[in-house]
Amino acid sequence: MPRASTGSYRCGTTWAALAAGLVATAATPPLAHAQTARTGPAGSEAAVVSTPEIIVTAQFRAQRLQDTPIAITATTGAELAAKNVASVTDLTAVAPNVNLSAATGLNGSAVQAFIRGIGQSDSSFALEPGVGIYIDDVYYGTTFGAILDLNDLDRVEVLRGPQGTLSGKNSIGGSVKLFSRKPDEQGGGFVEATTGSFGRIDLRGSAGFTIADGFYARISGVSRHTDGYLDLLDYGCVFPNSGIPATSSGGNCKTGTEGGIDVQGTRLALRYAPEGSPIEVNLVGDYALNKSEQVATKLLYANNPGVRSYVADDPAGGIPFDSRFLTGAHSYSSYANYAAGGNYTTAFGTSYQVEPGSFDTSPDSSARSWGIAGTLDWQLSDDLSLKSITAYRKATGQTGIDLDGSPLSILVQEFDYEHRQFTQELRLSGRVGSLVDFTVGGYYYDADDRISGRVLIPSVLFNFLENDPVTNRSISAFAHSEFHLTPDLNVIGGIRYTDDRKTYEFHRSNIDGSLPSGAFLTENFLLVGLDGKVGSFKGSRVDYRLGVNYRFSPALMAYAQVATGYKGGGINPRPYTPDQIVSFKPETLTAYEAGFKSDLLGRRIRFNGTAFYNDYKDIQINRFVCPESVSTTCSQPANAGDARVWGVEAELFVQPVNGLTIDGSVGYLHFRYTRVDATTLVEKDFKAPFNPSWQASAGIQYEAALGIGSLTPRLDWNYQSSFYFNSVNNAYNLVAARSLFNLRLTYESPDRGWQLATGITNLFDRFYYTGKSENVSNYGVNSGAVGRPREWFLSLRRTF
Repeated sequence: MPRASTGSYRCGTTWAALAAGLVATAATPPLAHAQTARTGPAGSEAAVVSTPEIIVTAQFRAQRLQDTPIAITATTGAELAAKNVASVTDLTAVAPNVNLSAATGLNGSAVQAFIRGIGQSDSSFALEPGVGIYIDDVYYGTTFGAILDLNDLDRVEVLRGPQGTLSGKNSIGGSVKLFSRKPDEQGGGFVEATTGSFGRIDLRGSAGFTIADGFYARISGVSRHTDGYLDLLDYGCVFPNSGIPATSSGGNCKTGTEGGIDVQGTRLALRYAPEGSPIEVNLVGDYALNKSEQVATKLLYANNPGVRSYVADDPAGGIPFDSRFLTGAHSYSSYANYAAGGNYTTAFGTSYQVEPGSFDTSPDSSARSWGIAGTLDWQLSDDLSLKSITAYRKATGQTGIDLDGSPLSILVQEFDYEHRQFTQELRLSGRVGSLVDFTVGGYYYDADDRISGRVLIPSVLFNFLENDPVTNRSISAFAHSEFHLTPDLNVIGGIRYTDDRKTYEFHRSNIDGSLPSGAFLTENFLLVGLDGKVGSFKGSRVDYRLGVNYRFSPALMAYAQVATGYKGGGINPRPYTPDQIVSFKPETLTAYEAGFKSDLLGRRIRFNGTAFYNDYKDIQINRFVCPESVSTTCSQPANAGDARVWGVEAELFVQPVNGLTIDGSVGYLHFRYTRVDATTLVEKDFKAPFNPSWQASAGIQYEAALGIGSLTPRLDWNYQSSFYFNSVNNAYNLVAARSLFNLRLTYESPDRGWQLATGITNLFDRFYYTGKSENVSNYGVNSGAVGRPREWFLSLRRTF
């Protein structure tokens, strides 16, 4: 059976040797200490060579990035823009062992988020994210609607490894934290317009102003539009003698596109922080409308003689679903029509017909979201402070699904999503002299969700409506302390208790609203007994973190820790029969980690490294074959077994001379099952999904002073080795390795008030896939989510 490449151990040895050499260098005092980053254009006297200083709050208090003893990547909003990072899904290129992408078309407007091979690819409300996504310290409890635009950000923090005691709920793989710019007395803002390939028109802007002394506001907005890059073609029009009737007219065989972007959003922030007051209040409201198209998806394998084109008077006739519906290997095209209709031989050996026009959907994947959050910071005394974070968020959306990517119809679905959540967090932080920094607190999460829509799967006689409410409640208490035993030696301890409760209520009916009769071989007979059933899950968990860190010199800090995390269990949300309403257990992780952070050669070089070992238990996967069920066809979460995972990560930032910066990162993962549940069909030599052995990125830029401003060319490279998309590995769901380059050229005026940038993404026009939707065993189909082709852009920005 084909396996993903594990890479070369020579490369790992080279990185280890490099790390050892740099650590040895860091143990000596630095040559100099730059106090400030450059403030003028390249070549000006104000420019100072030094690595940038970023303040993070990963441990509940403000710390320098280089003083924070965890594996964390922090990137400013300006750095994100320079790297052409505009959305959460672009953050893959920012940090090692991070894999973020838009979910495949089966999951609506959702993000697939994985860190160190741990995360979630399914957007069902019954399942928990494995990577926590936070918006200004507010946890967003689902992957649906989490493709967030990165506009007017102060910074992004990507924390790798379990954050059970720091981030809390479902951050077993890590967490991604987005921090928007706060209003302040300096005000300022920007406006930016961008055009580019596929009719791209983007507008961004923000402005800050003072309402009264100590009372500030900031408003920001974004509008993004790009036409789809994958063409939907009318097969009968392209091949008029095929026997498949054309559905388009006028000689134009193009019926639509996939991959288009249409996003608008706005945000208003108010901040009350009078000088000398112990109280600071921040209120934030935001609204976003994402009317984008479905993820660009291409049919890769087709072989199901039981699915045929519609012939009204011959149920056994019709053109079968086979390779004739595949488009060119590297063409951005598909014959998907998002429409029902066809002749079928069902899984029960009977004939079945679906008349064309009886159920059509569209290649849309929308999400509408809004939220409001209030944060109170109260300095109770010099050594004690209270923080309260109260938030409410709501997201709704709709998606149309065409599994087969052809003019035939294996599976057609249309779903409406609704997510509502209320969260409350309290933190009491303090200091006991110079000995201890501590935080204690509590967290409450309450979500009400609903997924409704229509499902048509003719091969199993499914043609039904569903309307499933889901409730999810979580309460936790936590404590975190850092003991300063000496000025250079610190010991960290943290603990969190979490109690989870979740219910999933099933409602299934025929299209006319009646309940299935249950008569053998009639529509929806397998669903009899499902309507009104309620599945529930409850459980509690204690996570902990123990660590030690030591600063050997101003240039070098090293740390080691052990930490735990978990991802909550739940109920199978897609039962084909009542006996498939089964629960699955939480997955848990114990991670052992050691690393170092160094600033070398007068802070011209920043080099950070981490090694980790994960004891990963009860790994949650999705199975498509359930031999123990009345229906062997299924789509059911299950616990595959246990694994041991180890890896290394390194990040490098260099400013060797004035104007020149080089940055890069590399991550390696080694995954091995130690126990498997044979009923899941997972074997010990398989790898869990989303576990590429290697990930790497690098960037180089040079800011040249022109006398009339500066000109900065930048080149970025991002590499990801192959990985399996499904838990049962095979050649069909292997996502090939990819290596992508981006190029950008930026002009800035002498006062940095104007910026003109142009560039090309996917410079060498690499054709690649970001994911696969493989279900050959049940439906004889495999499709792939196609990455974006080469695109150019031109943007003009005015900062004030």
